[in-house]
Amino acid sequence: MRSVRIWFNKKDTAKYISHLDITRCMTRAFRRTDIPLWYTEGFNPHPYLMFGQPLPLGVEALREPLDIRLNDDSYPDERVIEQLNSVMVPGMEFLEIKAPQFKATEIFSADYTVEIPDVDDPRALAKRIAEVVEVGNITYEKKVKKGGFKTINASEHLKDFKYDYTGDAVKLSFNLPAGNDFTINPVSFCNALFDRLGEGGILHRITRRRILMKDGTEFR
Repeated sequence: MRSVRIWFNKKDTAKYISHLDITRCMTRAFRRTDIPLWYTEGFNPHPYLMFGQPLPLGVEALREPLDIRLNDDSYPDERVIEQLNSVMVPGMEFLEIKAPQFKATEIFSADYTVEIPDVDDPRALAKRIAEVVEVGNITYEKKVKKGGFKTINASEHLKDFKYDYTGDAVKLSFNLPAGNDFTINPVSFCNALFDRLGEGGILHRITRRRILMKDGTEFR
């Protein structure tokens, strides 16, 4: 038995598939292939599938990790990718397969981009966004495990914020926590940011570009 890490993207309509449904989707996909996937032992065996960090609903991703175990050490890596892509739903594509280098518990943050299309005055909007970010105090209510809600000031954890505008679009990029101990949902952050601007209904597209560890090294 050997452990491998598969990298996939999630785009277009696939971004509306929840994490729970993604798990079900992956399980069904594997069952439609001849990939020798390892199953847990016990009364109710199930396939070993471990995602690096759940992706928020509505967020696209360019490179997401999925860990599996193979019963057959000689099964070709390229066939794993080929088999999965032949049965995967539209909007999701498997990119490559590698031996895991780091543990999922080492994931600390993620880089995101936000694209805002069809803006009448992109330069003015970008400037307003930058001013709100500079002032800080971009808060939202986060549900906690023990019940109730906690006010989170996302500005305290926002890093590497940049903005650009071309044509009729504004593009933002930034880093937010995305670890097991603490995570800031990029959807909640954007909603809070645009509410501060008085642009709560503005159309935008969020993409998680890469996952990082605490020292800034890309998770592999």
